Amino acid sequence: MKRPEILFGKIVSREGGYAWAGWFLMPFGWLYGLLASIRRRWYESGDRQFHLPVPVISVGNIEVGGTGKTPVTIWLANRIAGMGYTVSVVARNFGQRTRACRVRLDNDDVRNNFTDEVLLLAESLLGRSSVYSGRSKTEAATKAYRGEKPDIIIIDDGFQHLQLYRDIELVVLDFASPFGQGGILPSGTLREFPPVISKADHIWINRIPSGMSAEWIKRRVSDYNWKAPVQFSRVKHTGVRLVNGKVMSGIPSKTVLAFCGIGKPESFRNSLEEAGIRLEGLEVFPDHHVYSKTDIERLRDIMEKTGGSALITTAKDAVKLYGIPDAEDILVQTMNLEVEGAVPELMNDIQNCIDIYRKRNKKTGKT
Repeated sequence: MKRPEILFGKIVSREGGYAWAGWFLMPFGWLYGLLASIRRRWYESGDRQFHLPVPVISVGNIEVGGTGKTPVTIWLANRIAGMGYTVSVVARNFGQRTRACRVRLDNDDVRNNFTDEVLLLAESLLGRSSVYSGRSKTEAATKAYRGEKPDIIIIDDGFQHLQLYRDIELVVLDFASPFGQGGILPSGTLREFPPVISKADHIWINRIPSGMSAEWIKRRVSDYNWKAPVQFSRVKHTGVRLVNGKVMSGIPSKTVLAFCGIGKPESFRNSLEEAGIRLEGLEVFPDHHVYSKTDIERLRDIMEKTGGSALITTAKDAVKLYGIPDAEDILVQTMNLEVEGAVPELMNDIQNCIDIYRKRNKKTGKT
């Protein structure tokens, strides 16, 4: 029996005999989109959203699956912290830990309580921004404010988290499928109808392949939102390290076996091939997969049979490999975002927003 995410991928791409399922589910998608629109209108009308005494910026998207929101959140938090402001990042946790708390990477048990995206945020922002997580983003954001008194809070994957008021909406679109595939859930990957892009204050087009332009997406986006400034980014290979943290010099000279558990695994394959890393194959696990010793043993068996010299994975997967026997020498691809476009406009909006809140809080006596 095929895994649910594989079946879903075949349905949304209308592959072969699965096309009928996609067409059959389309009315349910329209209903889902209608309910999402009603829900958004209800929260945004009146005074139903929870307001914090500090500005909140949301980094979100309009489709399920990986659009690269978390790397954008990391880049943005580092950029704002580099301007001299204190930043707290909030992300929802689907792991064992349900109550909101600050994520501290001080022991291996902590890693069992949080999902890979939360751990990647905490690891990447260690020493620069605090990370708070829980089942409720509003609760986590409140704890972040009370515990840190930051200048700004960033909500990772916050576009549909309507309970909390956001001062700036940054919507991330993936170059490969900016408006999703197959329509609205469950017949496609969209969470809401595309016109909801009009709610964005800034639009970020991510994962642009080398040598290609995203101007065509920018023109299509303008049909829904012609006011929002647009940022562009490419994911750039910066090197290879081991799971244990040791940095490797250069790229592997022999072929390697790749594996990952991310929303769009082909993006990982493409980035490795663009970097000149030769692959024996790509083993795909479910998104947010929790790895075990058995998984690593099976991967090593496949590697030996295919003739690979090593295993390689993503930084998002690597945070779930700590503490697993025989996993420390697995290679990890390190990446950076190369960002261009309306970045000055985005940073000016953030700075102005922080200044407005500081003046308002000074008048009301809040700290």
